[in-house]
Amino acid sequence: MKYVDQTCAWLIFVAGIAHIATTEILHPPRAVLDTGLLWAFVAMFNLLRIHNGYGMRRLRTFCIGANIAVLTLEVVRWRMFGLYGAVMAVLVLCETVFSIRQKH
Repeated sequence: MKYVDQTCAWLIFVAGIAHIATTEILHPPRAVLDTGLLWAFVAMFNLLRIHNGYGMRRLRTFCIGANIAVLTLEVVRWRMFGLYGAVMAVLVLCETVFSIRQKH
């Protein structure tokens, strides 16, 4: 399951960087960098959690909160962006579940 957790976190990170790059290169109307930056930061927090486990104080709580905040954003944006938003929502939901469950 650790590999699925890492894969989800890396996919979120790559999607964030791709969103930032396409926004900067193509300059689509009404596009902003906040979504891509949010995805990249949440992915980095989850990769930190995967790498360090729960040894760091309050890392679990912080990751759960960040994942729920992004999941809420993706559910709200789902209708605007269709399938792409749904894929991101599923990836963030998986990361939320991985953050909540205890590792043994």
